[in-house]
Amino acid sequence: MNELSRKNIDFDANWLFYKGNPSGAEEINYDDSTWRKLNVPHDWSIEGEFDENNESGKSGAFLSTGIGWYRKHFDLDELEENKQEYLYFDGVYHNSEVWCNGNYLGKHPYGFTGFYYDLTSYLNKDEKNIIAVKVDNSDQQNCRWYTGSGIYRHVEMIICDRVHVDHWGTYITTCLDSLEQATVTIQTTITNNHTVDKTISLKTSICDAKENEITTDEKIVRIEANKKLTISQKVVVQNPVLWSIDTPNLYSAKSEISKQGGIIDQYSTAFGIRNIEILNKDGIKINGKSIKLKGVNIHNDAGSLGTAVPDQILKSRLKTLKELGCNAIRCSHNPPAKELLDMCDEMGFLVIDEAFDKWWSGSYGEIFEAWWKKDLEMMLLRDRNHPSIFMWSVGNEVEDQGSTKTLDTLKLLVEHVHQFEPTRPVTCAIRPPGEVDGITNLNEKLDVIMSMANLTDVVSLNYQEQWYDDIKKRNPDIIITGSETYPFFRGTRDFFKGYEPVNPWFDVVANDHVIGQFIWAGIDYLGESMNWPSKGWAACLVDTTGKRKPLSYFQQSVWTEEPMVHIAVNADSITSPSTKMHWNAPKMASHWTFPDYENELIRIFTFTNCEKVELYINDELKGYKFLKDFPDKIMKWYLPYEAGEIKAVGYINDEKKCEHLLATSDSPYEIQLQADRNSIHADSKDVSAVEVVVVDEKGVVVPFAEHKISFDIDGEGEIIGVDNGNLDSSELYKAKERSAYHGRCRVFVQSKGNAGNILIRANAEGLKGAVAKILAI
Repeated sequence: MNELSRKNIDFDANWLFYKGNPSGAEEINYDDSTWRKLNVPHDWSIEGEFDENNESGKSGAFLSTGIGWYRKHFDLDELEENKQEYLYFDGVYHNSEVWCNGNYLGKHPYGFTGFYYDLTSYLNKDEKNIIAVKVDNSDQQNCRWYTGSGIYRHVEMIICDRVHVDHWGTYITTCLDSLEQATVTIQTTITNNHTVDKTISLKTSICDAKENEITTDEKIVRIEANKKLTISQKVVVQNPVLWSIDTPNLYSAKSEISKQGGIIDQYSTAFGIRNIEILNKDGIKINGKSIKLKGVNIHNDAGSLGTAVPDQILKSRLKTLKELGCNAIRCSHNPPAKELLDMCDEMGFLVIDEAFDKWWSGSYGEIFEAWWKKDLEMMLLRDRNHPSIFMWSVGNEVEDQGSTKTLDTLKLLVEHVHQFEPTRPVTCAIRPPGEVDGITNLNEKLDVIMSMANLTDVVSLNYQEQWYDDIKKRNPDIIITGSETYPFFRGTRDFFKGYEPVNPWFDVVANDHVIGQFIWAGIDYLGESMNWPSKGWAACLVDTTGKRKPLSYFQQSVWTEEPMVHIAVNADSITSPSTKMHWNAPKMASHWTFPDYENELIRIFTFTNCEKVELYINDELKGYKFLKDFPDKIMKWYLPYEAGEIKAVGYINDEKKCEHLLATSDSPYEIQLQADRNSIHADSKDVSAVEVVVVDEKGVVVPFAEHKISFDIDGEGEIIGVDNGNLDSSELYKAKERSAYHGRCRVFVQSKGNAGNILIRANAEGLKGAVAKILAI
């Protein structure tokens, strides 16, 4: 991007922070010399102690919230008369108020949408400038899950000409005319903040993934003073390389504004060319190929990192979900960080972008009527060019389903999205009517569901697989997605009274009018806990450290075709964090250390997509089983436990394709460290996740080791979080020690900003220590 025409300045570094509400902190001359220096994104709640009496309660992981202030001092050497300066926040939780040099810019209540302010009239060229931000998260409990507190997403300053592409000012739609040709329509909104009319040239160039220019269009237009003008352009791309979940190819539209021969603004927008059809017989078709949604729900936090999640950790988590076969993400229940959507574009995920949870509950409910339109439009404007997004959601489990007020509101929101961004369908997730509503009759329940369903393009149902057939009878043309499904068995027709031995995935496979599922949830998260000592939701496929759980391999076995087999042992001695009954899978572990079960029968699962599995203990064949004999796709074995090694071998057409081996551990001997990335960028942002395991002398993980492990770090890095995945633990997340859980924990190391070595040491009483080296470059 031309430095002379537009600058996008990273504004994350060198903020000052104070937890509390000091008087006058917005004033330019306020003394902040004792405030703590830090970089954002920042979540102050995650830095605190867990306390059963903290105001956030089980919804907020029993962490402290309150009020906090941020201040940033900065110079602008290139403050010019014809420049415009904006400050963009991608997310502040919540009730943020912003001042520039003591001048009040405004308030943004909702913590999950981005917003920006025009600073131009308030900046100083020859002296320090100060931004002050007040964040008020004291109105507890204001959310059903952990939100964090503070400026928890990135901040950016944009400096551009007074004639410029508006913020989120491009809207790109594509039409696949044939496999050989696509039409790309670009609507560009240009702002003229001069006091006189301006004549400019807008040149839009379409570039491929290697930045090669494919085609261009140029228009000369006149824009009135202090007005905005939207300019429409169409170009044809020959032989387009299409975006899909398997080949997520991206193009970019380069917008270039010129005046009197000189370039005054440049703006780049990534997009993809793809055709998505949602049908009630063939599921979702991407570029003519039918798929089913193999999805998960995800929240904002990442365990010990809170909601201030480094970009690399977001990417790592998506990579893990991709490995287990996931191809779709539901952003529950709010717009995510914009970086996550960029990654979904690049990695090939389909996304449901969701604006709200409930409409009238909690603190947002007090301002919903005044702010819903602006917040909804903020999501649509920011996110509308992402090829990964295939559907918008305007709510989740909203109050008073079926009531006149709720139906009128749903209709209002859906119609507004249709008018504002008409290229994608709109949905709203419906919870199962039942005892909460005082409805026990099935027909009455279906009446409520259909009253909501008839107002949306695709019906999103939470935990209602048991009624898919009944709903289709009401409307044969209906299209359903399981917006929330259990991770193991689904509920019975008498909801909340037990299980049916059917995994929700098979309801997707068996019903043409069901386009997919979104498991609740993909990754363990903070908040929404059972009760103390639980700090969060622990019934997901991946734990808070980012490590896969045994159940994730079942999902991989039904979601992927690459041959795989995985052993999981079911035993009462396995510990797991507390969670709600209906989301619990049987206690499973992928280890072979059960001394209390010597020569006793032990239950074993093998998850596989192979035709046949052979099971060996200490190289002795114990038997074989065929997947076709297990309708639930879970092979079950009952064998006497013998210490040593257990091995599963998968076969297709009698040819060995894969195997999985577990070994019995001896006594704990040493710590081993394994960094997921041995080199990271020296930018004060990049992160390496260091796996910490307690092993015996043979290097086998000791699954019942619970040693408290202490960490020291030297060089150009710092520890930003320690975690072991145990959501019942009250150990601090921001610390230099952590107990092993199932023989493991993780340390997250972030670069400081300078190139050089980072050495991290781990020690525990009675164990041989370990050292890992990471290079910051």
